[in-house]
Amino acid sequence: MLRLYHWPLDPAGRMVRLVLAEKGEPFEAVPSRPWAPELDIASIAPGAVAPAVVSTHGTSPRFAACGTRAICEHFEEVRPVPALLPDDLSERAEARRLWAWVEAGMEEVTDNLLSERVTQWTHRGRQPDSDRLRRGAHALRGRLTYLNALTETRGNLAGRHLSLADLAAAAHLSAYDYFGDVQWEAVPDLKAWYMRIKSRPSFRPLLADRLEAARPVSYYAELDF
Repeated sequence: MLRLYHWPLDPAGRMVRLVLAEKGEPFEAVPSRPWAPELDIASIAPGAVAPAVVSTHGTSPRFAACGTRAICEHFEEVRPVPALLPDDLSERAEARRLWAWVEAGMEEVTDNLLSERVTQWTHRGRQPDSDRLRRGAHALRGRLTYLNALTETRGNLAGRHLSLADLAAAAHLSAYDYFGDVQWEAVPDLKAWYMRIKSRPSFRPLLADRLEAARPVSYYAELDF
């Protein structure tokens, strides 16, 4: 059994949860808020942060890893079925490229838009920082346009098959969608792709996430929206 340290609305943690669910790997979830991380994470490695996984029994030596790349690549190696990287070498390289693009490209959106939404939730009397919201929303629109073009021509991001690139993008978009910040009507092909990803059994736990006193938009958990 694994113990996963994560915060439910963190896109990185969401990606790890999707990968573990797709691989059929059970885990115990331990909430670790970004502003008050679990102290146990520090024992994994110097500077370790969530998401992080640790084996709770049955392995010697103990397995531990933190960060999406270390965790997801590990489970792709030790649980090769179902594969989340294509067999075709070009598609595999493209999946890795787009996975990296999503994580780097969405950082500005997360740091501004999502972080500001969460700050408003944690400090409810505080006025929103409209400049940060505006910068984050502008960055998100550009990313959505690119992802929509990929899904229009390919079906999935890297090609014919679901890959780690798709799970990375879906994890980020689902976090932004909690607050209604994804303008789906502007990106119809991406919306159709997201509806398919959203319908997968691995996605159901994400759609059940709720923040206290901050309910998601009405269509957040709807599969046909």
